[in-house]
Amino acid sequence: MKAYKYILVSVLLVSPVAAQVRPWQAISDPTAAEAAAKFASPPAEYSSQFDWGFSDKLTPETMGAVLDHAKSLGVMGAYIEPKVGNTPYLSPGYFNAVKELVEQARTRGMHLWFDDDGGYPSGFAGGKFSEERPDLRMQALAAPQHIPVTGGQQYSYTLDARTISVLAVNRDSGAAQVLDSSSGSVNWTVPAGNWEIVLVRSQFRSGPTRSANNKTGAKDGTHSLMDYLNPEADKLFIQWQFDAYKQAVGDEMGKTVLGFRGDEPAFGFNPWSPVLLAEFQKRKGYDLRPYLETIASINIGRAPRPAAGAAPAAGGAGLATVPAVPATGGPEPASINLDEGHRVFADYYDVWSDLFGENFFGAEGKWAAANGVEMQTHIEHEEVLPQLATADGDFFKCMRGIQVPGVDTIWHQIWHDVVADYPKLASSAAHVDGHPRAMTEAFAAYNPQPDFKEAGWILNHLLVLGINRIEYMGMGGAGPGRGFYADPGFPSLSAHVNRASYLLGEGRPAAQIGVYIPSSSFWFNDSAANTSFLAIVHQLLEHQRDLDFVDEYSLSKTFKLQGRELVNLSGQAYRAILVPPVDAMSKAALDNLHAFAKAGGKVIFLGRAPSLVMDKNFKTATGPADISWATLEPGAEITAQVLAALPAPDVAIDQATTWLKYNHRRLKDADVYFFFNEGEQPLSLKTTVVNRGTSKQAQQWDTASGKVEPWAGATFASGKTTLPLELQPWGTKIVVVRDGGK
Repeated sequence: MKAYKYILVSVLLVSPVAAQVRPWQAISDPTAAEAAAKFASPPAEYSSQFDWGFSDKLTPETMGAVLDHAKSLGVMGAYIEPKVGNTPYLSPGYFNAVKELVEQARTRGMHLWFDDDGGYPSGFAGGKFSEERPDLRMQALAAPQHIPVTGGQQYSYTLDARTISVLAVNRDSGAAQVLDSSSGSVNWTVPAGNWEIVLVRSQFRSGPTRSANNKTGAKDGTHSLMDYLNPEADKLFIQWQFDAYKQAVGDEMGKTVLGFRGDEPAFGFNPWSPVLLAEFQKRKGYDLRPYLETIASINIGRAPRPAAGAAPAAGGAGLATVPAVPATGGPEPASINLDEGHRVFADYYDVWSDLFGENFFGAEGKWAAANGVEMQTHIEHEEVLPQLATADGDFFKCMRGIQVPGVDTIWHQIWHDVVADYPKLASSAAHVDGHPRAMTEAFAAYNPQPDFKEAGWILNHLLVLGINRIEYMGMGGAGPGRGFYADPGFPSLSAHVNRASYLLGEGRPAAQIGVYIPSSSFWFNDSAANTSFLAIVHQLLEHQRDLDFVDEYSLSKTFKLQGRELVNLSGQAYRAILVPPVDAMSKAALDNLHAFAKAGGKVIFLGRAPSLVMDKNFKTATGPADISWATLEPGAEITAQVLAALPAPDVAIDQATTWLKYNHRRLKDADVYFFFNEGEQPLSLKTTVVNRGTSKQAQQWDTASGKVEPWAGATFASGKTTLPLELQPWGTKIVVVRDGGK
């Protein structure tokens, strides 16, 4: 009887909103016939979206005109970005306008995503933290204050709210001890020797924000970002933002309103929060305070991002570039320091990035899931991983609780003079965590501005790397639009994007190779790890070996060993894991890779073994790792020997080219391949693709017309289909290989 009551209560507590079927939110398993039925006209929930600066200055007529204009271009969704209005953001006047907008979209069968804040970066709640809870504003470690003392001196100090700890440092030995301040003050007799008092303090510090409630419209320090790491601040943020929208939108939450979109939450300096000391002790098992002076003095990845609209020098930077890679591995780069202080610094980054992912992003994702909507977001510096480490700590930690991981493509990250594989961050995060979609905001500040054909090339580049929700920036307005949006061909391009985005979010991803992303190496300021990682990724893609980035958490906690495969939360099976030169890996990840190799999976370390093996913390890590059970290749590059050791490719071509890229997904009874010619010369290739079973039919799914037609010239063998592949410069084609007769 007790069990029955428990089940009944559990059923009654299920949210009616969360219980509704929303197929676009979940990994699917449709048949090819089911996907084909929606291919020509995908449901509006799968559409691309446009960015729209919104306020209560807009009349209902203007709202309707903007939506009608977007709909005429084939764009059925809008991302609503609040701007300065007649009444403040989050006021009753603002939400009255929101209600009107939702009604205008509902009557047109269109969908809305609301900014998770009143501008950007996300996390200032339209200024409420500055105005109502200044104690929960963003904080940073301040420069330590050094006070010389002499032996025999009686040193006294009364703590204030900003003092974290008082250290006595012996400058002869370097040893630091934490002086007792439990009473709120310090009284210490200085021993003989060369001593110094170091006051470690925090300060309220925030990156600039562009707030709809800042009447100047400037991006400045008027409204501080929140303490992302503090659960109390995150709870208030959800209440002020998400709950307010839910009250205004009502039943349209999860129907017309598909969710929220975050924009560039980040730090950019060594952060602090009142919760850090206790969390650090709990997670790492030792006291952080003696090391705070060292941590406050270490800076990593501080090079600024180019200004909006500024093109980088030839070759680009960071994840947008593949620099030269040494042919062989070797000792640690001279700039890398694995001493105790730097190990503790890595522990500090590990903990605050955990808190960022769990408390800020995790709170948003949990609210969205509980209310039948999704959270999509992108963070800072996705194209330059060492800078991302400073701003956000770890991309995958930030995205783990988010339903639609994202990147931005707004200024020059993808262009003809850079190699840009970084969109794989978002698609890989979606794949490993079991989500069907990954997004990008695109085109805000491109310099030079792409024309219509170049815009298509950028969009296809994104699609082939797994991005399947596009946000067009700069398209909003009731007029004809600007730039390539005004081109007469844009509705056709829009239709192509929508059809491809729909199909490339159905079924399951099918890449067989995972490449370990060396996120913790960036905390050791290891630029060489970034160089090697990028080169390995791009060399694989140039050899038509599709892949995902896989992170420490997935390898150690979520991937399941099934036979000789590692299976992620999307049901995708990896048959090989490649590890570039890295400074550290966890014992749990290495143990799981060992079990994978023992079961018949392929594990290849490129260049060298990890220098440190981390159990609970980096401080006490040992190393180097014993990888006698894996394959160790001497060079940090993809050679013919490495390619031969990998699983058989799912795409093989009769002549070598670096310009052919593909995206492979599997439906219940079919394999889907999206091919893209990145180059400026046509490709004519005899192409063999992997499929399941023997009796097959090959079809071309035409994104221009929405038609499904037989692929002429295809031949079939057990598990393989060979077909002629003709691609014009910058052209794409979709082939779907189906079980025969179905």
